[in-house]
Amino acid sequence: MEKKNKKNIFLKVNEFSGKLSSILVFLLILLVSLSVLLRYVFSIGFTWLQDLYIWVHACFILLGIGYTLSKDGHVRIDIIYRNLNEKSRKIVNFCGALLFGLPVCYIIIFEGYEYFYRSFLIGENSKETGGLANIYILKFFIFLMGILLLCELINRIYNFLKND
Repeated sequence: MEKKNKKNIFLKVNEFSGKLSSILVFLLILLVSLSVLLRYVFSIGFTWLQDLYIWVHACFILLGIGYTLSKDGHVRIDIIYRNLNEKSRKIVNFCGALLFGLPVCYIIIFEGYEYFYRSFLIGENSKETGGLANIYILKFFIFLMGILLLCELINRIYNFLKND
């Protein structure tokens, strides 16, 4: 009997955020193209459009961080790491997740929540006239990024402990 390859909830969450992030990349390309077309061909500029593509850019990065880590696509300095065998690499990744990843997630989640919540309470809007309102929505994605990154780190830690 074949064992079904069940994905845990953390992996599913990060795969969904990665797919959403990839859709946002195409949206970003469309928004920037539209902005350039309007500005340089028709001499029309909208502050809200510039704010929108900045928001989309931030969201695709913040939503894609946990997904990128899950695919081992993040940037690392391979001076020592590239010469290690697979078991040593897993140990380095495990120690990095525990010593650096979890504390960073803790800071991002708790500070990000405070950052978002303060903005929500005061009803913060763009400082630019004609910009987007409700900046707390954008600031929420910082908090969410911390949660998504934590999900991936927990998944990595769990897989390391399960296999070793």
